[in-house]
Amino acid sequence: MSDSQQKSSSSTVAIPAEDGERLVLGEISPAEFLRIPQEKLYEIAKRGHEMLTTGKLKDALTIFKGLVEASPYDSVFHCNLASTYAHLGQSGDALTEYSRAIELNIGNVDALVGRSELYLKDGHVPLALKDIQSALKYDPEMKRDTTKRASIILSRLQQIASESKK
Repeated sequence: MSDSQQKSSSSTVAIPAEDGERLVLGEISPAEFLRIPQEKLYEIAKRGHEMLTTGKLKDALTIFKGLVEASPYDSVFHCNLASTYAHLGQSGDALTEYSRAIELNIGNVDALVGRSELYLKDGHVPLALKDIQSALKYDPEMKRDTTKRASIILSRLQQIASESKK
């Protein structure tokens, strides 16, 4: 077999033409179009989270922006992007992404708590309380660290309120 007759060792996946139309119409995400498994996306997100927790914020930002582009209907990726923005001090972008995460999944406790903290930082206590109460409703057993944090914040706000009435 000559070099020109050898088969390529790379494999290509045939993508049906109707998938291109579904992508353009927003019925499927770019990741679905490219047949990237959800597990692979979450492996990438895990790396992004490691970068976020080790202070490699710009790298984490790049990863989470890419994941949001690849899978724009995934609440978790928006929440991770929001957290990265918050760590970078970009509160407006963080608030937008937390809100999008909550639009996609009203029970995203991490997004509710993250947004509540931004609201508190900006002095919007009623909005913060609403998000904290929602987070506690969706995770009443406080299995998530963010819910535990929300409970502590709520207790502190209640303490401040009772002291101001004295």
